[in-house]
Amino acid sequence: MPKPEKTGKEQANAPAVQTERERRAALVPAFKGNTLEISPEQRDHMLETLRTDHGEVLRSTLATAISGNSNLEGADGEQAMNTALRLLVELQPQNALERMLCAQFIACDKAASQCLNIGGNTGNDPDSRRKYMNLACQFQGLLVRQVEALAKLRNGGNQVVRVEHVTVEAGGQAIVGNVSRAPEGGGGGNER
Repeated sequence: MPKPEKTGKEQANAPAVQTERERRAALVPAFKGNTLEISPEQRDHMLETLRTDHGEVLRSTLATAISGNSNLEGADGEQAMNTALRLLVELQPQNALERMLCAQFIACDKAASQCLNIGGNTGNDPDSRRKYMNLACQFQGLLVRQVEALAKLRNGGNQVVRVEHVTVEAGGQAIVGNVSRAPEGGGGGNER
């Protein structure tokens, strides 16, 4: 016997299909006050994504990430911790070293943004604005170096160069592959 179709009211009360973004967001635990509220499913996700589910490790990492915030009490502190946790999850650190580096990314980005806000405020005197804009540039440069360090950690220090187009004129030569110099005075045979 076929099932009767749902009425409009029943359809409105039916749970909507979760988007991928909503599903990922539901897997991230949240801090309520100083306590990490985490379900078994979220714990499994943290182990997979951050390589830890330990509340103290996460709290310490996030404290580093939000260290530039002046107000860490109450709802503002809770929101800062939860935002940092979500950013950390998006960065997907693979080990403790990457986790620390990612926490520093978050702190550095926050500091750069705060300096840009102060430096861009036309109500501040020109010298202060100039100093804060210089600090913002320094923080942004540091952030670039941190991203490079993470990339180097993740790919073992190997650089990948992708060549899209090469033109070799008549009589010219092109070399593709790993090229190294022969030692001084050591004649060079061709290695293939």
